[in-house]
Amino acid sequence: MHTQLASHAGFCAGVKRAVKLAQEASSAEGCYTLGPLVHNQAVVENLSQQGIIPVDSFEQLKPGQTIVIRSHGSSPDIISQAERQGLVVKDATCPRVSRIQQLTAEMDKQGYSVVIFGDEKHPEVQGILGWCKSAQVVKDGHEAEKLPHVNKVAVVSQTTKEARDYYQMVQSLLTRANEVRVFNTICSATAKRIKAARELSGRVDLMLVIGDPHSSNTATLVQECLNTGVNTYRIEDASELKPEWFSKSKAVGITAGASTPDWIIKEVMSRMTGYEEEKDVQIQAGEKPGNEESFAKLEAEMAGLATPSRGEVIKGTVVQVLDDEVMVDVGGKSEGVIPLREMSLKDVGSARELVQVGDEIEVLVLKWDDDGTILLSKKKVDFKKTLDELEVAFNEKRPVEGTVVESVKGGLLADVGVVGFLPASHVDDGYVKNLDDYIGQTMLFNIIEFNRNKRRGSQVVLSRRELVLEEKNRQKAEFWQSIAEGQTRSGKVKRIVDYGAFIDLGGYEGLLHVSELDHRRVEHPADILSEGDEIEVYILGLDREKERVSLSRKKLLKSPWELALEKYHQNDIVEGTVVRIAPFGAFVELDPGVDGLVHISQLADYRVEKPEDVVKAGDQVMVKIISIDPNEKRIGLSVKEARNAADQADVEQYLESQSADQDNE
Repeated sequence: MHTQLASHAGFCAGVKRAVKLAQEASSAEGCYTLGPLVHNQAVVENLSQQGIIPVDSFEQLKPGQTIVIRSHGSSPDIISQAERQGLVVKDATCPRVSRIQQLTAEMDKQGYSVVIFGDEKHPEVQGILGWCKSAQVVKDGHEAEKLPHVNKVAVVSQTTKEARDYYQMVQSLLTRANEVRVFNTICSATAKRIKAARELSGRVDLMLVIGDPHSSNTATLVQECLNTGVNTYRIEDASELKPEWFSKSKAVGITAGASTPDWIIKEVMSRMTGYEEEKDVQIQAGEKPGNEESFAKLEAEMAGLATPSRGEVIKGTVVQVLDDEVMVDVGGKSEGVIPLREMSLKDVGSARELVQVGDEIEVLVLKWDDDGTILLSKKKVDFKKTLDELEVAFNEKRPVEGTVVESVKGGLLADVGVVGFLPASHVDDGYVKNLDDYIGQTMLFNIIEFNRNKRRGSQVVLSRRELVLEEKNRQKAEFWQSIAEGQTRSGKVKRIVDYGAFIDLGGYEGLLHVSELDHRRVEHPADILSEGDEIEVYILGLDREKERVSLSRKKLLKSPWELALEKYHQNDIVEGTVVRIAPFGAFVELDPGVDGLVHISQLADYRVEKPEDVVKAGDQVMVKIISIDPNEKRIGLSVKEARNAADQADVEQYLESQSADQDNE
């Protein structure tokens, strides 16, 4: 007779977590659970021997004593009541059940009618009901069809139900509401356990389901096995086994509910080994089955479900996320915890920033406790993957992207997945005055040294020098291919010197001489420009052999005469400054760079022998524009006519005032 254990059987992660929390909370003051911690009388009795006692209410407890909320969960009102009574509350609610509670509360808050697929008297369902104002519990599609029609419905399931039955019920709900939101809240461990039992049932003559008669999960397993047509028996422990069940069986399958501990499963397997040996004695020589299993092999098979090896990289599904840790379902009978410090290579404030429930991640097994809880690390898996990628980039001489994070003695630190060292001499293609200017910048690096086994110092040494040179050469080549005299280019002021400014045109620098800064005389370039300014320049000249570029800003500015033609018109009377005396008249500056001539005949309304008899350099005078010659850039001015115009204005003003006085009389 061949005996085989299902690939998924026994304690689930939520039950193991609840038992562990209860054992940790047990003390001399006593520890109590609100109702049986799990649906298995043998486990409850075992815990009672450890001082963990189930109670039906808080009345018999004293302030300061510990009450454990079982894995099935409870309503928030019950937890609040315990806290008001002064009890120390330890919440061992299964993370998957907690998710249903939160979903139910949120959907109720959003105005959805909540429907729970499950057994109304099951403690998990009773606890979920306490998280919303009202909800309907249905056990099948027939009950769902009797529900009243509503606007919108949110549907959740008891964790231990079969997905097939759940979605069949949901089909019946589709006609009962305008909007139906369905959440898959069935425990993945339950689904795996059911699938494994179903598959094993198809390969054996008889199935044994180990579990408590009050366990919903166990009842589901029994029904699934029966549905395959195989003889199925439910037992609580090895004492209920009957030899006559196996008289005609060549292959027996074993599975166990989520609340069944390892030691009960091992007892059953041990007893089954005895039956196998008895049956072997009755088989004639040569007829003994070649696929027999010993107890040792079964125990090894079971152990393989429980704990991955230390140092092994495995995949798991995130089932709970807290600020300081993440719980991961790694399959079979194992659960794992990733502390925040083992979540990421970067410093983060909360694990919620990195993963969410349902994410599949790879983790490294660090160590495990006797109760099956495994300490995991995501950071170490990420670190190895990152080093693998960096090693490939190093071997292929391929640049990697990273961000400068810190300035240290001798250079910078850059995050390229791991922290690498960037020597100061490799930051740029020349001397860098202030390394702190690079902090926070994201850029490409070459890996010039890589040693994953290095224990002191950085495993990765980086460089930008060659990349900077390559980029400058590329930009330089593009520049000389596209540049031409007469173009207008945008540039940035890089350096200011006494004789001009050097302008970065994008890959190459050109000289803007001080004489080409403005139409007016400029004493020093810093009077007009500052380093970092973005300006437009005109390509004045190119020397491709010597790779020199002459620039002009003046060419792009309007000349003083162009501005004067826009500003001044014939017959305007304006103020100017006498700047030069000539035998034939005086030159008057109207604007910097714009002079007009007052002919000697226009200086006064009498004969003037010499201009200096009337005006001298520096005098401020009013002049009238009597002519403008744009082609010759000449402006004719008259002091005489400006004065006559002023006198005429005075006369007119006097006459107006006299007329106003007469009107008043």
